[in-house]
Amino acid sequence: MTVKEFFKGKAFKCIIALLCVLLISGIFLTIMNSLLAVTDQERFDRAIKKIYGKAVKTEAVAVADYNSNATIEEAYKIKDDGNYLVKATGKGGFDNGTVTCWIVVKVNKGAVGGIEKVVIDSNSGQSYISYINDKFMAGFYGDYTAGQYFNPNEGFIKTGATRSATAICNAVNAALDYVNALFGNVTVDIYEDCSYIENIDTRNTSHEATEEQVTFHIKTKGYGNAAEFSIDVTVDKNGVITAYAITTDGSTAGYGKNMHPAIKDGTMFVGKNLEGVLGILGGGVDLDYPSGSDINTGATQSNYLCINAAAFAAANYEQFLTVEETPDDNEEGGNENE
Repeated sequence: MTVKEFFKGKAFKCIIALLCVLLISGIFLTIMNSLLAVTDQERFDRAIKKIYGKAVKTEAVAVADYNSNATIEEAYKIKDDGNYLVKATGKGGFDNGTVTCWIVVKVNKGAVGGIEKVVIDSNSGQSYISYINDKFMAGFYGDYTAGQYFNPNEGFIKTGATRSATAICNAVNAALDYVNALFGNVTVDIYEDCSYIENIDTRNTSHEATEEQVTFHIKTKGYGNAAEFSIDVTVDKNGVITAYAITTDGSTAGYGKNMHPAIKDGTMFVGKNLEGVLGILGGGVDLDYPSGSDINTGATQSNYLCINAAAFAAANYEQFLTVEETPDDNEEGGNENE
């Protein structure tokens, strides 16, 4: 076939027709994309309307994070009522995903007065997010006590989306921390410089101490599919764990029955120091996620969180032991309060 015959043939005509279709389609899509594109301002206006039901005047406020469980994305002061609108992304969702929410933090006489509204903006990997309903959200809107933190296991309707609920609570708690900080009320996290805190919810962890021992009331974060655990761990002055008890089982979907029995009843940890706890995972100084060990029981993520709690307690007990001050013989009276 000659070149002249090719240009006159059906194949060439088909190619030209396809090119014309592609060209026209490209032009059409470009025009429609331009017409239908949603600007950031339009998204913001839609969020405002969804929350307030009308347009309100806002003033952007510089963002900062005061809570490791969430990220503050945007923040605004609402000029109409003096409240703050905060967009926060809560961590700790299902499979380590996130939920981003718009949160209206009420202001009362120059202080945080509670939560007025929480609206889900988006999520990452939360397949059961549709289970979060108005009844669950209503758990944020009751009376508020200064310093209050929201926990999906306390005062909320159960939704069947435990991890998504955790991420939402984390977003709301971060918004509260942020607005409190604007008023100068910054909560000091006494555990922020401790070791092995990556999977510990330090804001909701506490302890009691004497000269002889420290008892930690530990709240873990969620990990993978496992939700938060509450665990009491007592460590003596020599760094040995003497008591270990799970008070809230974070295993989801019935996986609690698959936990290692010696972890579930705490006997795996009693009598061990930090080195012994880390030895459960093969030794070293890291809390590497177990692979091929005997704690791969079908609830490995739950087992792992429990080991994290033991390591946190055994690694940090010493700095919280109370020490009775002895009088200095070189000072008269020996009592600085005299």
